[in-house]
Amino acid sequence: MKLLAVSAAAALVAVSLSAGEIKTHTELSYIQTGGNTDTKSFGLDFHGEKEIDQLNKLALDLEAGYAQTDGTETKNAWLAELNYFYKFSERLSFNYLIGYKDDKFSGFDNQFYTGPGLEYLVYKTDKMSLTTNANVLFERDKYDNGDTDSYTAGRAGLLFEYKIYDNLKFVEDANIRTKFSNMSNYFLYSKSSIYSKINGNLSLGVSYKLDYQNEPPASKKKTDTTFMVSLVVDW
Repeated sequence: MKLLAVSAAAALVAVSLSAGEIKTHTELSYIQTGGNTDTKSFGLDFHGEKEIDQLNKLALDLEAGYAQTDGTETKNAWLAELNYFYKFSERLSFNYLIGYKDDKFSGFDNQFYTGPGLEYLVYKTDKMSLTTNANVLFERDKYDNGDTDSYTAGRAGLLFEYKIYDNLKFVEDANIRTKFSNMSNYFLYSKSSIYSKINGNLSLGVSYKLDYQNEPPASKKKTDTTFMVSLVVDW
């Protein structure tokens, strides 16, 4: 599964090399403290997309988070999602999603999901936009104890962007993924961000992430939260 995630990233890079540059958005955060408490934390969010032609597009999303306190690892997680889009119209697109999540402290060794769906642009003006999406997925979860669970799932999400001022923007990116045979088994993700532009390519970003699982493995908490202050590079 890790090989598949790496292959997904390589596929986007290969397309970008053969068809021109890609559009990217990168958020980087790093904190290190010393003294009475030694802490280290690192965060990365990356979004890259490439319009192959007028109808076809690829998009890659990567997230990584790591934290250590007094030499003890407290967070080690990463996520990769590759999306292919085929545009039916200016508002409606077909998409196919491949996702892989690895989170050392979630109770899962890894989670893999893939399947088709639709994306719809509900609303768009100069100041705001709202895009929704829905997918039917095959999912395979591998637990820390080696057990696996394969099932059909559904995912629904939204992306809302609001330009408060010319140099200040709010973005909400959220989705919910649930097992069809047991709707109480679901995973909720939300990222709320404010970006303040410094110059043409650089911004300062403040984000709050919520990662929630309603039926976590035994002894694991339902909710993980992350607060990030990041340097943002758009290219």
